[in-house]
Amino acid sequence: MTWHIQFSRDSMDEVAIYLTPEAAIEAACRLIDSGGDVWGIGEGVLADDVDREQIARIYDLWARAEYPFGRLPKDG
Repeated sequence: MTWHIQFSRDSMDEVAIYLTPEAAIEAACRLIDSGGDVWGIGEGVLADDVDREQIARIYDLWARAEYPFGRLPKDG
């Protein structure tokens, strides 16, 4: 089963497909990190999604691992 992320970047709504949930989550976190808005991660039909609140929690965990000393890219 493939995984998808639904996101908005540069005022365009897009869907990207990934082969694993790990790849989809990593891509979603990198999109958020670069200023994109991710509103769905899931498998199968587009209605089968991880909601925004869960995405925010996943991103927080990812950001702590990516920036272990607390410096987020948005901090400069």
